[in-house]
Amino acid sequence: MLENSYPFRFIMNEYEEEPDEGFSHLMLFTFKSTKSNLTYIVRVEVYKYHIYAVKFYLKSMQDSKNKYRIATNTYEPRRIINTCINIMLSIYEKDPEASFGFIGANGMDEDSTYCTKRYRFYSRLMATYFSSEKFYHKENKAKSAYMLINNQVLDRNPGLVKEIETFFAERYDYFD
Repeated sequence: MLENSYPFRFIMNEYEEEPDEGFSHLMLFTFKSTKSNLTYIVRVEVYKYHIYAVKFYLKSMQDSKNKYRIATNTYEPRRIINTCINIMLSIYEKDPEASFGFIGANGMDEDSTYCTKRYRFYSRLMATYFSSEKFYHKENKAKSAYMLINNQVLDRNPGLVKEIETFFAERYDYFD
């Protein structure tokens, strides 16, 4: 676990009333910044192929449609992202077949989804903390999307990257 982070706690698993073929459930975590005294919510969407999509936002912004785009201006992004990475590592400990994904949302001052400021920052940290020996790093700069595909699973299924890309493209208009 990364030391320059905040302690987090698991809140709950949330399941859909009508199960979806590709979406398993939602895992919710929370942590509080001791610097800003702000509370964050981390949503981890669990999909088939052992894909965990990680998203986070300020709890106070949970009802905003722009919750993933709003800058907090607390000047502690590394510590916040390190906390999300620790959540990812805790998932990986429990599910050794886990792969991860995220989108670096465009900020309120960015018109495009191409290689956003958040994406550039997140991708540098992923390349630093997730070894290419354990994970294949798949980037989609046009959509600021990043996937860490588990190499053990990829070795057993060489077509996995394409399967995952097709799955998300069919599921979300964002990837058209």
